[in-house]
Amino acid sequence: MAVVEAKRVAVLGAAGGIGQPLSLLLKMNKCVTELALFDVAPLVKGVAADLSHCNTPVQVSAHVGDAELEACLKGCELVVIPAGVPRKPGMTRDDLFNINAGIVMNLVTACAKHCPNAILEIISNPVNS
Repeated sequence: MAVVEAKRVAVLGAAGGIGQPLSLLLKMNKCVTELALFDVAPLVKGVAADLSHCNTPVQVSAHVGDAELEACLKGCELVVIPAGVPRKPGMTRDDLFNINAGIVMNLVTACAKHCPNAILEIISNPVNS
């Protein structure tokens, strides 16, 4: 299996339950030099602050909301998208798929515009649909 060395990596949905531990793993990865964290929730600033205390040379930045998405994506070689909403009571799998597909579509469209050569990894519920 080939190793992908991505110097600048973005996590879109970095404040969520998957995004936070995923961001920690990427912060510890020796192939990464810059880690750009994005979320619609302002909590992502705290996630970035916490990760910046980990003793690695990886530089971490936080980006909140659509106005900061371009800055987050510029120059990225790898974009990981764990963004989406969790399934709520009464929500069908189709409902969940439609909501999360819309979120992912907007993020992927931004990737096509701001980092067209990046590798995209998408993790969104329902994963097997």
